[in-house]
Amino acid sequence: MSFSEYDVTRRTRKGNFLKQIDHLLDWSMIEKVIAVHCTPVSDAAEHPAYSGLLLFKMLLVGIWNGGLSDESVEDMANSNLHVIRFLGLSLEDDVPDHSVLIAARNIAML
Repeated sequence: MSFSEYDVTRRTRKGNFLKQIDHLLDWSMIEKVIAVHCTPVSDAAEHPAYSGLLLFKMLLVGIWNGGLSDESVEDMANSNLHVIRFLGLSLEDDVPDHSVLIAARNIAML
């Protein structure tokens, strides 16, 4: 565990809603269902693609917080420690921007 991971763990409440959901759901099963419809592909510059589960969780964060805009979800994923932890990100990880969320939402509606 890195120092930043330890700090995130230390600074987040134990009974947080997102932490409770994270422990209640079997994300591996959900990830398998998502993989059937959404296969991550690297972009033209060979940057690794974001996982379908990460994008799905970001969409859930927006819904669970009153229908946030994709820009607001991006901001939360960059600044809210509970959201960062729920998404399975570390402080060093890149966060998908709002345009990636728009594309994910469009794939989900197909």
